[in-house]
Amino acid sequence: MLTANIDVGRSIVAFRNEDGKTELTISTAPLADVESFPAAHLIPSPGFSAETALKQAAEIITSFTDSNNYFHIDCSDVISICASAAIHIIRFTAGDDPSKAFSDALASQGIAPLCCDGALINIMAPQNIRLSEATSLVQIVREATQDDASIIWGLTLDPQTKDTEITIILAEPEKTAAHETVE
Repeated sequence: MLTANIDVGRSIVAFRNEDGKTELTISTAPLADVESFPAAHLIPSPGFSAETALKQAAEIITSFTDSNNYFHIDCSDVISICASAAIHIIRFTAGDDPSKAFSDALASQGIAPLCCDGALINIMAPQNIRLSEATSLVQIVREATQDDASIIWGLTLDPQTKDTEITIILAEPEKTAAHETVE
């Protein structure tokens, strides 16, 4: 489990383990400007301030590593996908057409997923979701990213939720993250 410490002045969020050791730093500044490693460059969604994006990243990553998940994403998973990458955060509800919902979320942020070589996916679903449904949601992301992309996913079952919500951290090598857009 990770805890997040946000330093708005430096535009970073540091994720620490139970011993207080920094495991990962995420910054809205390019990686060349980040002092500690492993690190990731967070590209805020359009309309989000750096502070809001950092708070969102802190909430998402700490929830990913929460031990209450059915399929668990842990700290090493987060580091393996995010370290030395430019990352984008995408959230959407599966609804009747999850593929379209994912495409719409990518388009609204101008993200070209074929540039992405990694993804962390958390599926928050009602308890009656079938494993085949969850894996089909993962497959939608897999098909949109590079053929050899590392995909790590988790599943959280929540008896209170009615809709299946997907949160994705897409990672692309920092050198190609120069705000490529989806045509």
